This record gives sequence, structure tokens and C-alpha cells, in this order.
Amino acid sequence: MTAIPYLDLVRVERDRLARLTEDQLGKAIPHVEGWTVEALVGHTGWVARFVTAALEAPVDEPPRRSAIAEPPAGADVLGWFAEASDTLLETLAATPADKPCITFTGPQPATWWHRRMAHEFAMHRWDGQAAVGPAEDIDVDLARDGIDEVFETFVPTRFRFDEASSLVGRTIHLHATDADGEWMIEMHEDRMEVSHGHGKGDVAARGSMSDLLLLLWSRIPPSRVEVFGDAELLATFQAAATF
Repeated sequence: MTAIPYLDLVRVERDRLARLTEDQLGKAIPHVEGWTVEALVGHTGWVARFVTAALEAPVDEPPRRSAIAEPPAGADVLGWFAEASDTLLETLAATPADKPCITFTGPQPATWWHRRMAHEFAMHRWDGQAAVGPAEDIDVDLARDGIDEVFETFVPTRFRFDEASSLVGRTIHLHATDADGEWMIEMHEDRMEVSHGHGKGDVAARGSMSDLLLLLWSRIPPSRVEVFGDAELLATFQAAATF
């Protein structure tokens, strides 16, 4: 597995997101109901401020969400985002890698936030690009790691298993077509068992590493990838994956 240069990718993806312009702020994000580019930029700037606070706070004193400033309206959000993301980059670089920090999964080393923010900026950069024109694929190694992050971090904390009862006992296979990467997911009532490797699932999705990640995050429909077997299982997964 290729080592992921998370901090470099945080910067690269932040810079790509920062290319959105004032005249694009009113564009709708096609796959996230009710979101515009302005809301996207504001959200990402708010997250950058929250993570900066989490990196700086004592591990037993998490920052209050209400203490983080809300984004301004209109064109001012662009400068607000630039300032927030610059500060975040400086803080990520300056924080010792092994420093225990606050996260939504409990205390973790600061490198946890390196990984999370590389994915946060990459996904929302893709969102913004998709609203205004063709979106560039997410870096293949980062996308592979992002698929693992979904199962390691978001499924245990945010997957609505109560809305996916029809998946219990079923299997989903993901197969990347542009790089080495396969996942077999066995669905249980309150958890998923995930293994790397080839297998035959009740449904299989084949596509680029970027598209498989976007599928898990409900950014694209199953029709955007090759599907073999019961495609309804993927739709049910997406409906319960409220990340």
C-alpha cells in the first residue's frame, strides 16, 4: 500500500477548492439537496475552524460547536474560507504528529486529522467542481484510503443499521478497475465485516477507485459504475449511509 502524503493532499485539495469563484457561488450542488457552492465553501471553512480548535484544545476540553463562527453570506465567504484553511494548514503542520487530539471517535493522534482533512477537502472539492463543470477524479491512492476510512470511521459511528435491515446476511463486493483494490462487505444487524480481496457478493460494483469512493459517499448513483447482481442492495446501502 502506498504511503499517503496527507498534508500535501490537504494543501492540493484546498487549493483546488479555493479556485471556486464569486460568480459560481449560486450554483446548486447536484447530488446534495439544498446545497449551493456558497453553502459548500462555508461548510468547509467552518470545518477548518473547528478542526483547528480541536487540534489546539486540551484533549479533555473539546471545543463547543457553538463557539465556532458561522460563515458570512455572499462573496465574503471566499476570503473567510481562505483564512480558515490557511490557519488549519499551519496548525496541522505545527502540531506534533503523535499529540493526542479531540476527534469525533475519541482522542486520536494529530495524524488522524491529517487523514480526515485530506478526505474532507477532496470530497468537497469534487462537490464544488461537479456543480460548475467536470469534476476531476479523486487521487487514486487517496480514494483507496478513503474507502477504508468509510468502513473504519463512518460506518461504526454514522451508518443507520436500523434502516438497512434488508441487507442483513447479504454481501457487497467492490472491485476497483484502475488500481489494486477489492473489498468484500458482509452485512450484519449492527455491523459490517469488511475484508480485502476477491469474492463473489450478492452485488458487485466495479469502477474506478474514485467512483467507488463517491458511490459509498452517495455522490454518484450505482448506475455510474458496473453493477452485477442485485443493484437494489447498493441503493439501500446509500440510503442508510448518512455520512
